[in-house]
Amino acid sequence: MSLLSQSFPPSPTYTEKDIPDLSGKVYLVTGGYSGVGLEVSRVLYHKGGRVIIVGRSQESYDTAVYDIKANPGETPESKPGSLEFVKIDLVDLTTIKPAIDDLLTRIDRLDVVWYNAGVMVPPVGSTTKQGYELQWGTNVVAHFAIHALLTPILTSTAASSSSAAGSVRAIWVSSILHTRSPKPYGINFDDINYTKTKASPWLTYAQSKAGAVVLADEYAKRSVADAGVGDDGTKKNHVMSISLNPGNLKTNLQRHNTSWMRTFMYDLILYPQRMGGLTELYAGLAPDTGVEEFNGGYVIPFGRKDEIVAHVKKGLVEAGTGKKLWEMLEDEVKPYI
Repeated sequence: MSLLSQSFPPSPTYTEKDIPDLSGKVYLVTGGYSGVGLEVSRVLYHKGGRVIIVGRSQESYDTAVYDIKANPGETPESKPGSLEFVKIDLVDLTTIKPAIDDLLTRIDRLDVVWYNAGVMVPPVGSTTKQGYELQWGTNVVAHFAIHALLTPILTSTAASSSSAAGSVRAIWVSSILHTRSPKPYGINFDDINYTKTKASPWLTYAQSKAGAVVLADEYAKRSVADAGVGDDGTKKNHVMSISLNPGNLKTNLQRHNTSWMRTFMYDLILYPQRMGGLTELYAGLAPDTGVEEFNGGYVIPFGRKDEIVAHVKKGLVEAGTGKKLWEMLEDEVKPYI
């Protein structure tokens, strides 16, 4: 659909009232204590789910817990689940494995993971602890490392008799700005961190969001292979992999924008963060996004199926960017997982 349609979308058709009781299900949301992630966590909790929030700030988590429990939002007939915190700093890859290893001793299933946390247009020159351009390192590399550690439990949950086909999912949060990622294929493999050439933080942000789309597409293929076949020769249920544009939203992701830009955007084209939450929940929970033919699919505001931008799609089909990125990241995160 057009950028205009994504910027000014129709009202959502999948809302809190459409989400069933989530008792017994386990969900993980990176950045689940603020912005859109907070809205996702809120609904999951009030629908009875066990919600694991990943972030770096205990204080922010504690504030979110109070907010979530006190305010069910638009969820009818709240049935509280549980909330817990996993401390990971996405800026530092060394914090990931100890935290995820500890989590895996406490859960025996994982139904949906939302790779939701992110940073947008920080000051030029910002980097992670390992030296990655901050947006690439946070939005792409750190989430890939988390996913690598969570893949076994996602795969086993999908294969479980207690999981319906298509219900176990990995959701990769992209942006409308993946459409502005570098040509020809969305990712500048020759200079991913832009240390050799200059680039605006908007371009590097767009590249990181193309990265999310590319990883979602590649994992869609790999998840089928990971699932394997049963004793009867039929394919086991696999993890669904979906990317999305949550929408143009009023969240703290805009904190690095200049004051005039923030005022313009807030007044004219930004929507309440709840709407982005509904987009993410549609991707993660709706029945029609769990069908086999939508594996690797892309969701736009506020809960519609669509296609990724043409040049990123061309890279996947003609240049093998999915395999290339996946294998590159496997090598890069290996020392940390």
